[in-house]
Amino acid sequence: MPRIRQRLLLLAAAGLCLCAGCDSGARRPETGATLDGTVMYGDQKVMVGLVIAQGATAAQAFIDDDGRYHIDNAPVGDIHLAVNTEAGKGQLKSKMMAQTKGKAKALPNVIDLPAKYQDPQKSGITTTVNKGPNTYNIVIPK
Repeated sequence: MPRIRQRLLLLAAAGLCLCAGCDSGARRPETGATLDGTVMYGDQKVMVGLVIAQGATAAQAFIDDDGRYHIDNAPVGDIHLAVNTEAGKGQLKSKMMAQTKGKAKALPNVIDLPAKYQDPQKSGITTTVNKGPNTYNIVIPK
């Protein structure tokens, strides 16, 4: 059962990525805003995951190896944030497969966040984004 749930979460994240990146073939209007920061789970850096920003529009970015994220064309105004570690695992696995020429390797230790933090509407993580550069460090309590 947990494997099915993981696959469903991964598919949902992939669908969100596809939907957020397309609009019937039209490009989303530029918001003039960026959002960046670090992602922490308690005192640990989260280094694998997809940060989702949802407001009037949606945007996302994968977390870098150093625990930082950067979202271009971030939604402006009050937004909800989520961190989807399942989507991050899929991206990491693809990256590792490319680096090892198709030979699967075990994934490094990935922090599994509680499920509620993977959904922007349930996470309880909010901030306000204005035009221009914005910084928001996501700190998820243990």
